[in-house]
Amino acid sequence: MKVRTKRWLAGAAVAVVLLAAAAWGAHRALVHRGHPGLAVFLRQWAVNYPASFAVEPPVIAIEVDEAELARLTDVVRLARERGVIMPDGNEPVEARFTVDGRTFKGRVRIKGKLSDHVQGEKWSFRVLARKDGGFLGMKRFSLQHPGTRNYLCDWFYHRLMAGEGLIALRYGFCRVLFNGEDLGVYAYEEHFEKELAENNGRAAGPLLRFDPGLFWQHRLNGMQGLPLEEAYAAYQAAELDAYGTNDLAADPQGRRLFEEAMALVDAFRRGDLPASAVFDADRTARRLALLDLIGGHHSMDWSDVKFHFDPVLKRLEPVSYESFSAFRIRELAGAYRFRRKVREQDELHTQLLSDPAIMAAYVHHLERYARPAYLDSAFTALKGPLDTASATLYREFPYKELDRSVYRANQRAIRALLDPPKHAHFHHGRRHGDTLEVVAVPIEALPVQVDSLCLADGRRAAPVGEALVLPRPRGGVGRPQVLRFVVGDVTDSALAEATVRAGFLGGTRRKQAPLSPFRVYDLPALDLDALAGPNVERFPFLVRDEARRTISFKPGRWSIAERMVLPAGYTVVALPPLRLEITAGAALVSRSPLRWTGTADMPIVVTSPDSSSRGVLVLEAGGRSELDHVRFEGLTRRQADPQVRADLVLHRAPATITNTVFSGTGAVLLAVSEGELQLRQSTFAGGADQLQAVHAAVRGADLRFLGAADDAVSVHGAGGHFTGLRVEGAAGLGLKATDLAQVQVEDLAMDRCGTGVDAREGASVSVRKGRITAGRVAHAGKDEVRYGPVRIDLQEVTVPEDAGFKTGQGSSIRLNGRAVGSTKAVLGT
Repeated sequence: MKVRTKRWLAGAAVAVVLLAAAAWGAHRALVHRGHPGLAVFLRQWAVNYPASFAVEPPVIAIEVDEAELARLTDVVRLARERGVIMPDGNEPVEARFTVDGRTFKGRVRIKGKLSDHVQGEKWSFRVLARKDGGFLGMKRFSLQHPGTRNYLCDWFYHRLMAGEGLIALRYGFCRVLFNGEDLGVYAYEEHFEKELAENNGRAAGPLLRFDPGLFWQHRLNGMQGLPLEEAYAAYQAAELDAYGTNDLAADPQGRRLFEEAMALVDAFRRGDLPASAVFDADRTARRLALLDLIGGHHSMDWSDVKFHFDPVLKRLEPVSYESFSAFRIRELAGAYRFRRKVREQDELHTQLLSDPAIMAAYVHHLERYARPAYLDSAFTALKGPLDTASATLYREFPYKELDRSVYRANQRAIRALLDPPKHAHFHHGRRHGDTLEVVAVPIEALPVQVDSLCLADGRRAAPVGEALVLPRPRGGVGRPQVLRFVVGDVTDSALAEATVRAGFLGGTRRKQAPLSPFRVYDLPALDLDALAGPNVERFPFLVRDEARRTISFKPGRWSIAERMVLPAGYTVVALPPLRLEITAGAALVSRSPLRWTGTADMPIVVTSPDSSSRGVLVLEAGGRSELDHVRFEGLTRRQADPQVRADLVLHRAPATITNTVFSGTGAVLLAVSEGELQLRQSTFAGGADQLQAVHAAVRGADLRFLGAADDAVSVHGAGGHFTGLRVEGAAGLGLKATDLAQVQVEDLAMDRCGTGVDAREGASVSVRKGRITAGRVAHAGKDEVRYGPVRIDLQEVTVPEDAGFKTGQGSSIRLNGRAVGSTKAVLGT
């Protein structure tokens, strides 16, 4: 007895394991097919299948003779082989139909484009009833597997379309008997006949599409191993087609209406008419917004779109058809499509959504559909019909419920996409009298309507003319657009805190974005010297020697009235007598090292008679420049032109400069950066700042700096070593060191300066021997966490008895071995 019990328990355990494994496998298989899983599946069968018996669906019986059946079977066989159903050979065959005990004659053929319509026993049929025959008021309709229209999803789509006042197909579920065999539950779908317009309360007018025949030939070629970009397959090559062309051709009025529609659509496609003049803007927008709600973006293929032509208003309106829906959206149907006008090369929906009226209506309806109350109301209104349709479907497909979570998720997505943190970037532009230009840089996928410029004093300025910011191109950077506002008499401070109020075209949400103080330039407008290409051939006084790899100036007096750009890979040679006069805002730019050699009696002179030049720039020269006995005279003037850095600029261009004079009124006389400079027996006179070294190693000997309007010597980063340094009359700083610079000076004579030595940001200055007479002898900035303390050490340096010193917290100044200047200990933990 115990043995039998053990065997029974073991068998039960094995059975449980096997059942669990089977359940797990079934669950995985269901999930793989997109179903929530086994538990939901079993619940659906247990609840939905019994509920299906509460409804008796309509039944349509089809009978065909053996010969006609054979023809249908051949079409099915070829479609399965090709993967696509071609119209050739798929002519309708004679058939008899019985509905509710009444029989009528008609024809039937295999329906569809892809082979999913002929899989298994549930073939898809197109029914054409004769005379007074028909089904539920339809003379032409389709019968197909509910899965080809995603079961209840298309049913819900057509009901939403009808609720929005759009032309919707009659779509539902029925049972089909074919030659006595029960094929189970089918979806019926109305075809495009005059009954469609009548059922939707429209005056009779042509039902239109863009003929997809050539496109499907292209698809077939690809399926058969010949994937080509045939020109005939494009939307632009498709003819406007009408359903029932034979009847239209025989009816003078129908022919006329179709020809009118063709003329209007042709003018639209060529860009001669805006979309809103040819298509009903509001109804077109409703359809597109509904496709976002239901996740039906796949149905936006031009070959699937159908229209009704209003014979009175002469406009096309959309007809609901095949939604391909119930997918979660990640972007809007209108994203990146708006162009403001029709372009021939664009796809149909891009052409439609490029019309401001259609785009505005589209965004308006998106806001409506995205409200939770919209779906709540729809599900409440459709509860009875939805229950009936669901029960009919559940007789065979109890697990195909309408997944409402998809629509709710799409509502959330729409709300998020219509509520970005910022609609565009806005930048200050130029001012012309009382008008301010604002440059808008697109960042969004929909067009943005700019309402006003909000000033800090509370005033608002409306834009002048249209203020529509186009979308950023997909995958690209937004193209700047100039907007104009009449701001009147307004202070710079009010503009500095100004904001721009904007929102999507057609939407109600508005946000304010800050107005950036930085201008946006087109690169050509900047005319950057550093990016200019070589142009040696434009200057007849230049001689290029390819063998020696030199470019030489001919002796003489030459005027440079346009930018001169000398290429890399040469040495630029200059010998006296030579005088270069740079005028009209020109510059001399060299990417090769300079070898300019003058004499004491005959120096090389580089000047600008009116100080209008942008100076001489040596950039990444690839070798060492050597300048001897050169005079740079009045090349630039002190101005707010950021492109003018200095009379002479050396950037990543090592140089040795001797016996050279820099004089003028420019902001900087000599600027050296990210390189190395040896400077000897040279003089600087005038200018605001005279020598600026930025992250460059500078060694100088026997140098004179006279009458700087601001600072004489500035060293930022890296370091400098000077011997025999003379500084006179610098209104600002005689010697400035910043950003951890290390500066050493031997034999300094500094007289009549605003401040003698100024060091900040962890810099260190050491002076051995000399004198300093200045309003303040030295200033050491505070010890900053980022840089550390500042050190100034003056050894064997004489200063006036009343000399002033200032020492920042944690830093130090030592004069001849003793600390001077007030200081405090660094606070810390």
